[in-house]
Amino acid sequence: MSTRLVFVAVAVTMYSLAQAADKKPEAWDGRPKPLKGDYQVYGGELGDTVPPTKKDSKVAFMFTGPLAKQLFDQIGPDWKDACGAAPDHRARVRGDLSCVWDKRDGYACYFGLDVPTGKSTNGSIC
Repeated sequence: MSTRLVFVAVAVTMYSLAQAADKKPEAWDGRPKPLKGDYQVYGGELGDTVPPTKKDSKVAFMFTGPLAKQLFDQIGPDWKDACGAAPDHRARVRGDLSCVWDKRDGYACYFGLDVPTGKSTNGSIC
């Protein structure tokens, strides 16, 4: 492989990386975006769940990805007394919404819904 070809390949790679770094956040367009996560339907309390009933039904939601990062950034500051708080695990809480960042797993947010009342509740134990 010629030196010139290697130089061109490196230059194109560096230009692509520079363009990606300069990329501005997407402009708000008001359209719905896909959500990545999971949910759990239960009765009782999160730490002591039982099968849901018509009068006692709750849903705990967990989502990850860009929305979790965006909310984590917006609800700061870090909650210093959070369980598991460490340099590689940070938590932020606002009302019934809690978001965490973990070095290994990235961002995740949790919240819950008490179905019979329609009120929000916690979506995680800790």
